[in-house]
Amino acid sequence: MKLRQTDVLVIGSGFGAAAPALRLAEAGLKVTVLEKGPNVGPGLYRQTQDPKYLMKYLKGLGSDHLDLVYAEAVGGGSGFYEMVSLRAPRVAFAQRDGNGSPLWPDGVTREALDPYYDRAEAMLRVEQIRAEDVPRSGQVFALMMARLGYSCDRARYAVRNCLGSGFCVTGCIYGAKQSLHVNYLPQAAAAGARITPDAEALSVRALPASATRSVRRGDPRAPRYAVRCRIGGEGGALVEYHAGIVVLGGGTVGSARLLLASRPGLRHLSDQVGQHIAFNGSVKAAGILPDDLPDGDMYSGRSHPGMISYEFLESHGITISAAKPLPVPMIATARLRLPDVPAATGWWGADNVALMEQLRHRVIVLFTMGLTPPVGSLTLDSMGAPQLAVTSLPALSRYERGTEAILRSILTRNGCRPLAVDAVDRTGAPQPGTAFSTTHQTGSCRMSDSPGTGVVDPHGEVHGHPGLFVSDGAAIPSSLAVNTSLTILANAERIADGILARYGLSGATNVVPGRTAVRATIP
Repeated sequence: MKLRQTDVLVIGSGFGAAAPALRLAEAGLKVTVLEKGPNVGPGLYRQTQDPKYLMKYLKGLGSDHLDLVYAEAVGGGSGFYEMVSLRAPRVAFAQRDGNGSPLWPDGVTREALDPYYDRAEAMLRVEQIRAEDVPRSGQVFALMMARLGYSCDRARYAVRNCLGSGFCVTGCIYGAKQSLHVNYLPQAAAAGARITPDAEALSVRALPASATRSVRRGDPRAPRYAVRCRIGGEGGALVEYHAGIVVLGGGTVGSARLLLASRPGLRHLSDQVGQHIAFNGSVKAAGILPDDLPDGDMYSGRSHPGMISYEFLESHGITISAAKPLPVPMIATARLRLPDVPAATGWWGADNVALMEQLRHRVIVLFTMGLTPPVGSLTLDSMGAPQLAVTSLPALSRYERGTEAILRSILTRNGCRPLAVDAVDRTGAPQPGTAFSTTHQTGSCRMSDSPGTGVVDPHGEVHGHPGLFVSDGAAIPSSLAVNTSLTILANAERIADGILARYGLSGATNVVPGRTAVRATIP
């Protein structure tokens, strides 16, 4: 097995990984970025619903009641998200667990993150959508809320010169989406970071005496950890990296999976690894628009409808928006049917054809994101494969029913004809009972004030293992009720600043939005 040396090893290349990679490279450290997935970016994206293309980059982990979807590719989820870039509301930081203890560690507040939100927004060129650019389905949703006296706001996006092609979730072929390929990653590469795709980290172990070495006075270049990797995908070469600083940015699933596999080599690791997964509790409802409401359009304009309502955030812990799913993502999670037509026949035949003929312009889909508790957990089976489980099902079922009632009330009071939304499993079969599907998972290696309640400290450093950090969504302790990407990035910027301060490094904090795509380099 080959041995390679680097000052900093960053696992992953998404929102949680890109900021530490850039800032530590700017500080003059030798930075190596390993991405499990393949290379992708402007020039490689496609406007398609081909499942083979989507499944090359988008992966999933499911249980009977929860499905998590995430990206494995250079840039992580930034290439495939809807560009929605919202700051987590203050109420998200005030959440408490069942014992009344705060979910967020001391000192990590909205106010503490605001300077890093500023930096992240500037890097991503975040801007509020103009009223004239709101897609038609978003306009209909805003009108429906206004007719009931509810507030609605134009959303904010990481985008420049959007053409409204509607394929945000398959990758923007025009380079308008400000994914990490046009800012953080090329700047990190220009600062000397080496980005390697198809490189999977298999395990981490502390090198002798590293677990007790003082990080505050230590040399960041002195090797503390050995990371065993496979370079080149399945069947690729095994390589061991030695690094003084290791930053895990592989996401809620990836970072927890790596730490669980590394327990033999990390003897102080908290038993909380894999616990406390939150998932923004998305609930959906749909209806056929009445004649007095204008047409929407599921497929024109950007894939997010442009509007979000915070009307029920304080009272019910939810935000509400409309949805514009492309065909494959829609049928992968749910089926629509008229409520008086049985599922056995309502998904097929003349009734379904008639409904699908109305789908693009005369159907509105509402969905929520909510402050649901962190009740998911991840473990490894005997073969090392991740297994997902959910607890507190009665509470989740009550939340689902109550939230669906709010959405159905909005539909019916606007004169819509409600539709049944039947969740389906990965085989396309009906999934009865409480079921959630999300791309906004957080937790599994959450920040905490002690190893008894979480995995990393408020600075992102793994309890008991100096120099080992988690900077991605796995460190976020709660659901947010909004899209998670901007908060993950802002927190990663904060953690990167903390690493620089810890080692006395004078890193650059330049905010240089860019448009040049990065091509990952393979050693």
